[in-house]
Parts: sequence; C-alpha cells; structure tokens
Amino acid sequence: MARILDGIRVLDFGRYIAAPFCCQLLADMGADVIRVERPEGEPDRLRGPLGPGGQSLYYVALNRNKRGITLNLDSDAGRRTLAELTKHTDVLVHNQPITRAQALGLDYPQLRQINPRLVSLAISGFGSVGPYAPYTSLDIAVQALSGAASMTGPPEASPMLSHIPFEDFGTGLYGALAVTLALFHRERTGQAQNVDLALFATGLSFVAAYGVLAEVALNGVVRRAVGNNVIFAVGGIYRCREGHVAIACAAEPLWRRLCRLIERPELIDDPRLKNDIDRYQHRDLVDQAISNWTRQRPAAEAARAMAEAGIPVGEVQSVDQIESHPQTKALQMAPIIQQPELGAVPVSGIAMKFSETPGAIERPAPAVGEHNQEIYDRLLGAGACERLKRESAI
Repeated sequence: MARILDGIRVLDFGRYIAAPFCCQLLADMGADVIRVERPEGEPDRLRGPLGPGGQSLYYVALNRNKRGITLNLDSDAGRRTLAELTKHTDVLVHNQPITRAQALGLDYPQLRQINPRLVSLAISGFGSVGPYAPYTSLDIAVQALSGAASMTGPPEASPMLSHIPFEDFGTGLYGALAVTLALFHRERTGQAQNVDLALFATGLSFVAAYGVLAEVALNGVVRRAVGNNVIFAVGGIYRCREGHVAIACAAEPLWRRLCRLIERPELIDDPRLKNDIDRYQHRDLVDQAISNWTRQRPAAEAARAMAEAGIPVGEVQSVDQIESHPQTKALQMAPIIQQPELGAVPVSGIAMKFSETPGAIERPAPAVGEHNQEIYDRLLGAGACERLKRESAI
C-alpha cells in the first residue's frame, strides 16, 4: 500500500533521541531513511538499557524502519562521498552544533550548493544564533532552563525532572512536522530550505503555551510546583483500596458528574466551589471528598466507574502492565519486531492512524554499516562500496 512519503530519501546523521525519533517517524510514513554513522558506530548504540547480548534496547527502539551505512566525515574521501550522496537525497537531518556541522560539511550553505532541492533539518540544544548557540545540551538541561523543572514535583521537593525526556521527543515531533511542511512547500514552489530546531525553543514553546509566561506578565504570579494536582481544575492522583487512579475534571459538566458519582451532590451548590479556580483553591476539601470515595474501591473498579460516568480517568500502571492493556492492543501501540541477536522486541507503535495511507513497521534497527554495499553501489555505481573501503571513507 502506498504511503505518504514513498520516494523521499532521508540521510539521518542523528544520534540519541530527538533526531533519530524524527527520522523514525518519517520512515514509518514511507521515507527511505538511511542512518549514517561513523565506521565504528555511534555512541547511542552503547546507551542502556542493554539486552542480554549487550545490544542497546534504547537504540533498537529509536531506529527501526531504517537502513544503515557508515561514513567517515573526518576524512577528505568521506566528505566527498557526502557530497555525492547529497545529490541523491531529499532530506538531511543532523544534530551537530553549528561549528561542528560546518567542519563536517553538514551545514546548509555547503549542502545547498550541492543540491538546491535539499531540505535540511539542523537540531541542536540552542539553535544557530544567540550566545548559547555554541553550547551542547541535553534534555534535562533544557527542562531546567525552560522553567519546566521548577513547576514539576511536590512543592517541598521542587525542582524535579520528568523521567520521560519530553524536550527531546517534542523536538523530534517538531522536526518531523517541519520536514513535511518544507517538503510541501518545495512541492508547491520548487524552493527548498533549512529548518533550525533547538531543544530550548521546544521547551519554551511548551511552557509559554501553558500560559505561565502570561501569568507572570499580567498577574505577577510565578507558577510553582503543585505535585499531582491538576492546575486550576479538579484532579490529581488518588489512592484506592488497591492501587491509584488519576482523575481530571475541568469545567462544570464534569464537576457535576463527579459530585454525583462520589455521592457528594451537595458540593455542586457549595458557594466555595463555584468554578474551576475556586475548586482549585479549595482543593484540600475537594480532594478529601474524592479520596473518601476512591479509598473504598480497587483502582480498576474506581477507574471503570469514572470512565462510564464520562469523567477522564486513568488507572496508574507500571510499565510491565502497558503492553497487555486492551487499549494498547486495540491501537496497536506495542508491535513486535524481530531484532537480530535479540529476537522479539516490543517497540512503539505508529500513533498517527491514516485511513488511506497508513504507516508501517517493516524492518528492525540496522547494524553498523549493514546496508553499505546495497546503498553505495546503487546510488554511486557498481563497485563504489569497495572503492570507499579502500579510501577509508566508510
């Protein structure tokens, strides 16, 4: 079945999370994504957790659906080969700081001279302009700098980091969107371009979109950590007789349903609880009423009753429960790939469900240089792979 990005070739020079995740999303939608590594492989192949044979499960989870080649960009022959590959490429993605990208020949001004139709995506910690542009960064540093960590965790323990690196994954999502938008623009106008993405910009966009900068500017209020409370609404994580549930209740209709379900209808007309902000300010009263109800029931029973009443709820699960959840199966969000040396490995499913051009998972993560001969000989001519080996380019 045809997929949206069939016929689009991507060179993926990414490592770790943001750039590889971006390129994996493109691969799922049909792009021919070629992961390009140094001849000895990239360091993300060594990052834990490791499988029984020492293979990185982290790498496997972020690089399915790609083919893999090696290329030594620290050599003259390697950079010449990059120029040749660029002529056969629609999109090039990297996550090198600007000075290193320039030294390796990955910066857009050089690439554009080789292929004017190339869409380039540069991912870095801080972008290509400003005083922090030369600095490297990782997700947790951006969680701190963007203000996100200062708003996370219980008040007495702030600041706190999110265990899921949302700055990285958010930047990968922005990257996949940016590439497809740039390709759409190229299709309409013939004009290619470079996209500059920064983890810091991702973090700031999330924080600002949550209204906290406006809150500072207009109300003079600095948002602080509130633990598991839902900000300016009713909700949080509540202990049950067995386990916990997370409940989110915003706006009047949900509040009325909740009060009736927990058998506290008098709270609907309580003058202290007129709206979401009032209910947030009196959350000790509200949380006590909810807890009195949840503590009498197992989490599964409480969650089922809430869901059937139309109230957003989730039973708190540990990661060993996720794969067997019926909704996980219904959405096909934990498919199995057959990874050499590891066997059956569950990976992330494709979240975007297209009716006419669905994505597909067709290959496991590649070994170092697994597709060197296939790709170099096809794109650069028969015998190219052996020649490049002799030149120490791959």
